[in-house]
Amino acid sequence: MKKWLLVLGIAGAAWMGLVEYAGSLRLATLSNYLGYWLALKCVRYTGIAPSLWTLWLFNGVLVITSSVQWVVIGLVAMTIRQRFPKRTPNNSLKE
Repeated sequence: MKKWLLVLGIAGAAWMGLVEYAGSLRLATLSNYLGYWLALKCVRYTGIAPSLWTLWLFNGVLVITSSVQWVVIGLVAMTIRQRFPKRTPNNSLKE
């Protein structure tokens, strides 16, 4: 189970890295709204344009929150799968 959580966390970080590489702020907002909102609230800049440090911090918050989001979704999916086991032909209802 820990292996899958690690894989999901890396996949979430890779996904957001790909979105940032593509430069699509709209896709980042749609796929990670809570992370986008948190990044806007935490990372503030003053002046004409943001500094390089501010941009790295904003993107880092997006990557970390995306990773956490994918891990939480994986935990929820694993919990649902354990709660409702898969039916096999041997224990299915007979007509």
